[in-house]
Parts: sequence; C-alpha cells; structure tokens
Amino acid sequence: MTDETDTTSTAFVLLSGGIDSAVCLQRALRDHDQVEAIHIDYGQQTEAIERANAEAQADRHDIPLHDCDYRTVFAGFAEGTIEDKAYDRDLTTDERHSVGYVPQRNLHFLTTAAALAEHHTDAGEPITLYHGAQRNDETDYPDCRPSFIEAAQSAVDRSTDQHSIRIRTPIIDRSKADVLHLGERLGVDWELTFSCYNDVDGEPCGECPACIEREEAFEAAGLTDPVS
Repeated sequence: MTDETDTTSTAFVLLSGGIDSAVCLQRALRDHDQVEAIHIDYGQQTEAIERANAEAQADRHDIPLHDCDYRTVFAGFAEGTIEDKAYDRDLTTDERHSVGYVPQRNLHFLTTAAALAEHHTDAGEPITLYHGAQRNDETDYPDCRPSFIEAAQSAVDRSTDQHSIRIRTPIIDRSKADVLHLGERLGVDWELTFSCYNDVDGEPCGECPACIEREEAFEAAGLTDPVS
C-alpha cells in the first residue's frame, strides 16, 4: 500500500478502462522503466468497452496487456456490475454498500494480478502492483479501504518466496476530482475511459453510481468530460 516507489521494479497495472486505472497507468509510466498492464474480464456488462479502452491505452504506450478471463469464477455470484439491470440515481446503495458492489472482487483481482505478475517475471525480480482504489470508494466498497489493502499486502507477502511484490495505491487518499486533476497533469486521455456499470448502446446510462460520481467529479474539477 505504501506510496514509496522502487523504480527498478516491473510495474503491473490493473487496467480496467476507467478513470482511476488510467491515472495509475500514467503514474506507473512516469515512475518505472518497465510497465505492463493486466485487464480482467469478470463478466461486467461494459466489458467490451472497458477492454477496448484498456487495449487502446496499452497500444498507445507500447506496453504488454495481459488478459485474464475470470467470467467462470464470478458467474457463481453474479451481482453488482455483472447484473444486466437498470439503475436509479436516487438508489445508489443497498444493504450498506453500492448497488454496483461485486462480492470480494478486489481480493480476487489483487491475488490474481500478483500471480500473473510472478508468472511474467524472472524469480527474484521486484514487482510493483498498481491498484486504483480511491478515497470516494471506501464508504460503499469495503475492498477499497486502506485496511483491506494492508491485509491484501500481508497475504501476498506470505504467498511467495520468489518475488518482492508491493501493492501501490497512489490515489487512495484522493477524491475523484483530485484524481482528475492528477490525471490532467500526467496527460491522461479521458476519451479512453468509461465509468458506467451498464451502458445503453455504448453510451453511459447516466443513472448508475459510477456515472453519477464521474459527472460530479468532472464538475468539481472544472473539466469537460469528452465521454458524456
């Protein structure tokens, strides 16, 4: 979880095609000589758009993109962003978490990404794993909280003797508007990001928690969203 950076390590960025991961990618590109990306398909409704964005970002920076098909695993508990459903901007939470919450998603993502990173590096080579948890998420998503990241780091540390793997969450103490400001400084192309849980013919629905957060963040940051 630490923001200390080992610039000699290979950076692996969990790249979803959204705002937070795009900013993490740009930070990794700034701080590391060797950067690779990981995109996970877990059956989310907007996977085609997310994958296209991740591929475009990886191609633009000429870095490898490792695809991981997680659909079969998540099909057993298809909730949140996996469900094909209409959203209501007046109902963003249910049972104390976001209506887009997918059970244990980030636990799966971090451990799987750590395994992929190990597989694609030589034994002994240090690894930095970038994850886009940010401050606005921690209320409604328990697997975006600092305490969860600390626990995940401890589990990863104890799961390997082959590599030093550090989980880096460079925006975990930033609001969404602050993330946008950082992205502007780092040169993120917002047109290659998408934040909706269930698009309507390729366009944001405008009703889900992700759409609402994106709309409010761009407004607070004083920026124009090229996607909306």
